[in-house]
Order: sequence, then C-alpha cells, then structure tokens
Amino acid sequence: MDDMYKINIYDSILKVEKDCWDSLTVDNLFMCYDWFKTFEEGTIPSLKSNYIMIFDNGKLIGSSVCYLEKTSIAYSIDNVLFGRLKKFKLFKNSSFLPALICNPQKGFGTHLLISKDLNRENAIKVQNELITTIENIANENKISTCFCNVIDNETDLIDSLNKRGYSSTIILPLSYIDIKWSSFEDYKKYVSQIYPNMKKSIYREINKNRSAGVVIKQLQNVESHGKRLFELLEMNHRKYNSELSLKPDFFYRVKENFGDDAFIYTALKEEKIIGVHLEIRKGKEAISLYTGIDHFYSKDDLTYFNIAYYEPIKNAISNGLARIYYGNALYKTKSKRGCAVKNTYLFYKSFNGKSNIKLKTWFALHRLWMKRKFSYIMKLPSNLGIKTIYEFAAILILFINK
Repeated sequence: MDDMYKINIYDSILKVEKDCWDSLTVDNLFMCYDWFKTFEEGTIPSLKSNYIMIFDNGKLIGSSVCYLEKTSIAYSIDNVLFGRLKKFKLFKNSSFLPALICNPQKGFGTHLLISKDLNRENAIKVQNELITTIENIANENKISTCFCNVIDNETDLIDSLNKRGYSSTIILPLSYIDIKWSSFEDYKKYVSQIYPNMKKSIYREINKNRSAGVVIKQLQNVESHGKRLFELLEMNHRKYNSELSLKPDFFYRVKENFGDDAFIYTALKEEKIIGVHLEIRKGKEAISLYTGIDHFYSKDDLTYFNIAYYEPIKNAISNGLARIYYGNALYKTKSKRGCAVKNTYLFYKSFNGKSNIKLKTWFALHRLWMKRKFSYIMKLPSNLGIKTIYEFAAILILFINK
C-alpha cells in the first residue's frame, strides 16, 4: 500500500459520512449512499457488508462495497452458475459459497469508485488497492471472492481480474431502454419499426386497461398504503416461487431516502390499489426495481404493461430521462417495448488455490452454454453443439469424474 494512502473499512453505511461517500458517486445510482442505506435498512436479512474507503491526505480517492454471502438465496451465484443442474443429485450439495461478493445489491456495472482527479497511473494503483483489500477480507474469512454483474465498460477492472487469475463467465443479460424520443408517439413509431405490430398492440393494451377502469397514479403518501404495496410485492414473488427479502416498511425507507427520486406508480381499480411499480432515479438514469400485481382483481386488464412500461416511459420522456434499467428476465417482452441488452459477467476466484484450475474448465463450459442460451438476444455466436441442459450436465459429469 502507498504510504500516503489510508484505508478505512466500515460494516455499515450509517457509520460513513454521506457527503464524503457521495463525493465519488456523482449520479451513480447503484453506488450512492441512499441506495446502500435503503437496502441495509429495508432487507431481511441485512447482509454483512464491508464499505471500503481509500483516503489520500484526508481526501477520498477510492471506494467499494462487498458483502458476505454464506448460503443460497433467491438470486445467488449458485443459482446463476448451476441453474437447473441443481436438481441433479450430483450437484445438490455443490456450492460456490460462502463467498465475498463485490457488487451493490440489485445493482449493475459499477464495482469500484475512483476519483476523477487522479491520473491514469494513480487511478490503476487505487483500483489495485481496492481489489487487494477485497481479496484480503475474503482470505481472512477463508472464503472465495466474486465480482458479479460486471459489464463491458469496466475494462480496467476486467483486465485486472483476468491478470489475477479469476475465472469468468457470462450471466443473465441486463435489459435497458434509452429514452431518445420527444414524445410517446415517437416511441411507438420506433418500436413498430422493429416489431411492426407493436404500435397496434400498445394502443390496444393501453385502451383495454383504461376501459377496465384502471387509473395509474404516482403515490406520495406511502405511510397510508405501505402495507398494501408490500402485499402486492409478496403476491408477485409467491406467483413465481421466489422469496421476497424485504421488510414491510421497505417503501417507506425508499421514500425517506430518495424523496422525489422515488417514483411509486400505483394502479387503482374501483379505488382499490391492484398494482404497484417502483422506479428509482438519480440524475438522468433510473431503474425499474419492483412490480407487484393483484391478478385476482386485475384479471386480464393488462395492468402490468401499463404500470411497468408505458407510464414510466411517458414520464421519462417528459422529464428528460436518458435511460431506464429493466433488470434480468422477460427479454422478449422487454425487447418488444424498446429494450436493448448488455452482456453481464461474473468473475470468481476460489480460496482454495488448487481448485482454480478445475474451475477454469467449469467456467469455460458455463460460458459456452450461456452464449448458446442467449444468442437470440445477445447476438453471440451459437457454435456449441449442445442441444439440451441434460447433454450439458453429461459433459460436466464426465469432467468431474476425470
């Protein structure tokens, strides 16, 4: 470590001065103080985090966050790296955990914050200090290290992790929509150029929702409706057999921390809230974070498309937003509504150095499989002669038994 550098590590964002941390975040939503505070206060269980800060003569010049993941949760690296292989007896007790995960919760594409005032040589030096500190925390706990949801523009990070011997693979692509229209009508024209029938579909979906008596409004008074909003998210997670790791007061925490940058869209039918969509903004970007629909009351009124896409896109156009992130999954649905995708990557290094050689083969196979699986949206070469997940499993079994 440079003698002038001082490294502080905190186990809670509440122990960090907000203005100091945000001096490096600028308009970065996923790494800002309020983002960490919201998830630290509003999730169950609250993950054991390490907030790393590097100072030079009292000035913050670098920061990062990592957290300990001991067991598989709804969206863990085990689910990403094993997928449906977990149902095979051979893999049921296999795990890449515990691991130290470097990635903001629900975030993408920024893992290290480095002062813009540094020249390239010093910026790389600070980057290496951050990575080394993360690896030291992992080594002290005798666990592996993982950088998740890395994207293509993090070239310096990718180069450094490759040089340090990390295994890497492609994981679930990130959907996003760039707002490049001056009106909603222009948006519909754009989408219809890619999918000719979508202009009529959008018109039909909006009209059907309106004819069913649904009114979509932005909610300001969270306190009076927080219980119902949380209930809607629970319904959505039950529908898809996933676990909701949020506290009941999550919407209150979001509004408290983000204020007017927290957009809570609600769908009302006969004065009853039947849908909610949460969007959080910072600067010119936003993320579509959570959606919940009461399908018993909604039935087939197409509330989902209106509350999750059309109303937020209309609002984004009128407010001069540049981009909305739409997360993973439902790629065809999102593509038809104007979304593009970015590749995302996972980098992993085992605490057990001897196993890293075998991991290289595992990750190479996984990468090929993911290329084939998502070649229809990522425009990646699909040259792997594997037709089913079962053939892929057979190859892995042969490899493991070598």
